[in-house]
Formats: sequence, C-alpha cells, structure tokens
Amino acid sequence: MTRPCAAQFLALCTAASMAAGAPPELTAIAPYAAAPGAAIEVKLSGKLEAAGVRIWCDDPAIVFSPPDKSGKTTLTIANHAAPGLHLLRILSEEGVSAPLRFAIGTLPLLAEKEPNDALAQPQPVPSLPAWIHGQLDKAGDIDGFAIPLHKGVPVSIKADAYALGSTVDLHLQILDPRGVKLATASDGPNLDPALVFTPESDGLHIVQIAGFAHPPAADVGFTGSKQAYLLAITEGPAVTRIFPAAIPPTGPLPIELHGVGLKENKAEITAAQLRGNGERATLALPNAPFPIDVVRAAFPVLVAPQSSTEAPFKITPPIVLAGRLEKPGTTAAFQIAMKKGAKLRARFWSRSIGLGVEGNLAILNAEGTRLAANENPSDIFTEPTLTWTAPADGDYKLTVADLFSRGGPDAEYVLEIAEPPPTLDLQLSDGKPARIEAGKTIVLKAKAVFANGFKEPLVLRVSGLPEGVWAPEVAVPEKGGDIDITLHAATNAPPATARIWVAAWTKATPPVFTGSAYSLRADTQRGHSQSDRADDLWLNTVPAGTPPVPEKKKGK
Repeated sequence: MTRPCAAQFLALCTAASMAAGAPPELTAIAPYAAAPGAAIEVKLSGKLEAAGVRIWCDDPAIVFSPPDKSGKTTLTIANHAAPGLHLLRILSEEGVSAPLRFAIGTLPLLAEKEPNDALAQPQPVPSLPAWIHGQLDKAGDIDGFAIPLHKGVPVSIKADAYALGSTVDLHLQILDPRGVKLATASDGPNLDPALVFTPESDGLHIVQIAGFAHPPAADVGFTGSKQAYLLAITEGPAVTRIFPAAIPPTGPLPIELHGVGLKENKAEITAAQLRGNGERATLALPNAPFPIDVVRAAFPVLVAPQSSTEAPFKITPPIVLAGRLEKPGTTAAFQIAMKKGAKLRARFWSRSIGLGVEGNLAILNAEGTRLAANENPSDIFTEPTLTWTAPADGDYKLTVADLFSRGGPDAEYVLEIAEPPPTLDLQLSDGKPARIEAGKTIVLKAKAVFANGFKEPLVLRVSGLPEGVWAPEVAVPEKGGDIDITLHAATNAPPATARIWVAAWTKATPPVFTGSAYSLRADTQRGHSQSDRADDLWLNTVPAGTPPVPEKKKGK
C-alpha cells in the first residue's frame, strides 16, 4: 500500500489567533457525473461559508476551482482521469466535510427532465448510448424514458443510486408503448439493478425507474426526496463483464469479453492494469462504459472445465479457479487429495463482482458424506467462505452450485482454494473527521482482528499528522481487540486540516505494514460497490479555547 509523500499532504493553515467555526458540509453536487476531458461549471450545495473553502478529490486529475458564495465552481477533468466513482470533500480552515461521490464515465451525458412520470409522457432519449443523470424528486416519483430499440439487438441497462450514496433501493422495468411489462430488474451486486434486454420488435420502448427507501421505511411506497441516480443505456459496443474475472499476480491472462454489440471478444490483461489495493479490484477497458469488478488473484488462475459430483476435476491447491454453471441445476465439483489434519479454505466471488451466482459450497469425503456447507447465508449479498480440516487421508470433493439452482451464460464465479494464511484485519471505528484543540489530546478507536494463528508482535503508528501533532506508537494486543490511539497537540500547534493514516507495523527489520480501513456505509451497507471503504482519516487542528462543534440530532 503506497502513501503520498509529505509534500502532497493537504494542509490549510490560518493565524493562530483566528477562532474556528463549524466545519463545512457538502450535501449535493450538480451534475454529479462527467467525462474525461470535460471542463464544466458545477453547483455545490451545503454549508460553504467558511473561510478558505476548497474542494479535495481522491484523483488529482479531477480539479475544482474554489467555489463562490453560491457554490458555483469550475470542474476540469484530465483525459487520464480514472473512470468510476470518486470521493469529494470540502476543506476549510474550520475542518472537512463528509465525502460525496462523483462519477466519471465515457458515455454521452443527458439530464433527466420532468415531467416524465406518466406512461404517456416519458422523456425522449434521441439516441444511444446515453448516460442519464437524474433524481427521484418526491415520494411516488417514477421517471420514464422512451428509447429507440431494434428487434434482436440487445441493450444493456445499468442504474446506480446506492453506489452513489443515495438512500434508495432502485427498481427498473422495461415496457412497450402500451404499458405491457417486458422485463424487470432490482438487486445486482448491491441494491442497484442491471439487465441485458433483447427486444422482439423495432420501435420505442419505455424504461421506468423508481425506488424504495433504504434503509426500509414503514411506508412501502416509492420514495423521492431528491435521490440521485445514474442510468446507462447502450446497444454497444459495451463490455459489461470478462471471463475469467480473476487476474493473476504475474503474466498476461487471456480473457473473454462479454457485453452487447462487441466486434472483438478477446483480450489480454495483467495485474498492472488493476485499480485499487484490495482483493476486489476494478479494471478499465476500451468499450467498457464503466470499470469492471474483478478479483485480484493471489495464485495462478485456471479456467475450470465442466465437471460434476460424479466426474470431479482434480486440482492441487493453492489455486484460483474461474468457472461457469452452464445450465440450471448444474453442480461443479473439484477433487482434492488431503492428508489427515490438513486445513484448506475455499473463498468464493460472484455476486460481489457483478456475476450471477449465489454461491452454495459443500465439502464431501470419499464416501460422499457432507462435512461442511454454507446452505443458509445470512443475506443474499453474502459470499460464502468454507474452511475445513481433513479428518483422514483421502480425496475430498468441493462442490459449487447456485443456491437457487440457476445457471446460464453469466452464472460465472471465482473460487480460491488454499491453506488459510495468518491474517490481520485492522478496522477503524468510523471515518468521521476528527478535531483536536491545541494543547489537548483526543483518542481514535481501532480494532485488530487476527485469524488463522497470526502471532507476530505489532505496533500501531499514525502517519501524515500536521505540524504540532504527534501520536506515540501503541502495542497491538496479542489476541487482538480494541485499541486506543492517543493524539497530542502542542499548545502552539497551528490550525490545519490534514489527511492521516493508521497502520500496524511489524517489529522486524525491514518491517511490514498493514493499513487500516473503515466503512463509508456503516450500518446501511447492502452488498458491494466500488466506494464502500476508505483508508484515510481527516484531522482538524484548532486554536485553544475553540468551542466544540455541536453534535447533530439524529435524523437531522
């Protein structure tokens, strides 16, 4: 994991005598999507009155001018800006706002316009592809779009609202001009829907989008309250997934391209093309409207041939398999020779990377007796992990099926089988910006979770601290658990706002470090998106005697 050098840390300093007020707030941006190379005016909403207001983005290729008093700013996006979702924050001398999401994509952008609720009055979409930015304005709002389609030509439709941070569970449907429902979609990798639809006739079709409140409310009607969404519609060429959806650590991997309207369906990918530090990474490809979710494989990737419980495919771990359940009711099986006491772990990815399998894993011994299974996941977005220890020497079968016996072209998955390594998960309690008064101390909360016999001594360290602030290293408890990290500010620490990081370091020479992370969704997470977690914290140093920021009442 890389960290910016000290010269890249953002610091906003004022005279030590200036009193600090309330931190800025960023509640909306319009538009909230643009293309690489764009230079446009955008409008920010929130509390932007603080002195020295400026806008930070997680990609330096996305630059905002300082906003005026009305919130207007000029956005300039370099051609090399990374497609996908980006985090924005407002910085000022008084602190930093919570993040807001902004999307970069390559499709032509079209603004949603009301009135478009009535079936007889949908908004015309003159040509495809189109990337529509809109919002559900009020309770009961249903936005409709009339799109020209061609018989037998598939169209890809993808909606994003949850991924943008909107508190809405979208529902999407396609109707013919008479109002006959032809297709529907709801949840994908998260609450946002996507589908590929092939029309049976030429002519206008109507795409309708609406949503329910998330988290769920007692009122089951469609929600609104200016909930932002993006709706991408294309007949191609558009790459929507790849197979295999796992990229090995070394060497090029030949892949198949899948989507709509593609003329080429082959490519080669290397790990250097992936974005993100986690196991779930993203891949930007030509003709892919948006980044594609993939697994960053730790081991060589093998495309699994068709197999069954009666005819399992023999494998030797560690290995990463990419498979497909070709037909409904299909079960794939893999035979593994194990010694008594040997331990293996199978990890599965499909729904979380936009594929179509709700994984159902099981381990059978040589007699066919089931030793372990995950038949009842806690929710439909939970990907299964199965760990087992061989009770005797022999051959064991790992079976893979869909929880609801589905199969088909997109019923693809990634499966890693290996000995479970010692691991550390370092979690921060939350990512709320912190504030420290000169001459005072504050405490950050972290938690270390060890697995599979992790025993190496560790200490926590904080990097990126502004001038006049320091934090002594803290020993990580042998068995993990809660950890307090105390930050100290000198009495003459100057006002500043800076990004900081918490990491666990080994005591070896040279050391190894593991970064911390926190959820951007907290208890509202439902599935997976490309902006669920962050690893940086924000710290605001204020003069001595500065009144604390009043806490918001719940629901405000």
